[in-house]
Amino acid sequence: MNLEQEFGNREDFKKHLTLFIVAHIIVNIWLRMDVDFLSGLKESITQGRIWYYHEQTGLFITVIWFLFLAVQGVYTGLKRKRKEVER
Repeated sequence: MNLEQEFGNREDFKKHLTLFIVAHIIVNIWLRMDVDFLSGLKESITQGRIWYYHEQTGLFITVIWFLFLAVQGVYTGLKRKRKEVER
């Protein structure tokens, strides 16, 4: 497994971006619905008791995931431009 190949692969970036968007849509829909098995999760989120959702540092896991996605997108774009220049 070559991390540079995996990280800079355009198809993997598109899959990662799609996963990011779909996961956020599903979680937002679930949290807006009145589902019994999510009531405890919703309560923990609003009270700030879930460490991975909102840490004391104020960083949300979504921000960390988005930053990783942004870095991957920039890297993928730069890698593609370098290949075009070399041709």
